[in-house]
Amino acid sequence: MQTNHKIYNSEYVKSFVLNKIKCSNNLDFCDSKTLIPGNEKKEQWLTKYISAFANSGGGTIIFGIKKERNRAVEFDFLNLTNVTSFWLKNLIENEISPKIENIEIVEISSENNLLIGVIVLKIPNSINRPHMASDNRYYFRTGNKTELMLEQYVREMYNVASVPNMEFIGVVNTQGVPTLENNKILNMNFYPKFLVRNAGSAIEKHFKFELWIPSEFHDSLFFSQQNYFNRLEGVYSVFSVPNRQPVFQNEVCNILEAKLFVNSDNIDVFNKSEMFIKLFYSHGLKEFSYKLNETFTYESKMLSATDFLTNKLKK
Repeated sequence: MQTNHKIYNSEYVKSFVLNKIKCSNNLDFCDSKTLIPGNEKKEQWLTKYISAFANSGGGTIIFGIKKERNRAVEFDFLNLTNVTSFWLKNLIENEISPKIENIEIVEISSENNLLIGVIVLKIPNSINRPHMASDNRYYFRTGNKTELMLEQYVREMYNVASVPNMEFIGVVNTQGVPTLENNKILNMNFYPKFLVRNAGSAIEKHFKFELWIPSEFHDSLFFSQQNYFNRLEGVYSVFSVPNRQPVFQNEVCNILEAKLFVNSDNIDVFNKSEMFIKLFYSHGLKEFSYKLNETFTYESKMLSATDFLTNKLKK
């Protein structure tokens, strides 16, 4: 259920040059002269160029490839000692406002020389647009060009940008509570809490949280969780929690308190299993997966079968 990310490697970038790929509204190539750390004019141009992508649905930029007639033609490698993903990331975060979330920056070294290579910049379709460049203006992409955005278009984009954005913050209270016998664990109970937040610019009125856990770790007598039991999906019990009230901007909610129990009978399954989380909201769906043995621990250590009192010892 995890999102599949594109694998950026030398074969990936070589394919653009070998196939003479054409630039488009969401794909462009830049030679090494466009990235010059400390050159104020070049850095300001970059903020216009990158913010325009973010304001136009996102896209991919590969720095270190020359283009002719808007097609990739050959490599023009960057000096990765001077031009780094760290520098580029800081430029984007500090000079473009608001911050462009979830950008990906990958350095790919030349096969013959690890000190030179290209940088791939993946810009998402930003829900926080419009983004302002360092000259306090707004830009967008049209065709494969960067254009100044008219004031009317900026206002329209601000109106569209007022949307909720639900995020799953994570799981807290993941340390186990044991029942001990002869310094061995007889049973281990976990009482996790699941937190969500509205990171958007508008109130979220409707969303739903789903938790998928293997059925054998589910305690049906834990009513604060059992009340949300929805269905069985194979070996998983699925709990579906609707929002009980609107969630305001930057508000954090404890959406569900659950209980999992582990003992010597199911510890081996526990160490191989995952739980899944789905967050449905008015503008999309987000999915997450967590390995149980890495998430739920005892005294900050992962559990193993040797921690538990065996059936033989119980007798």
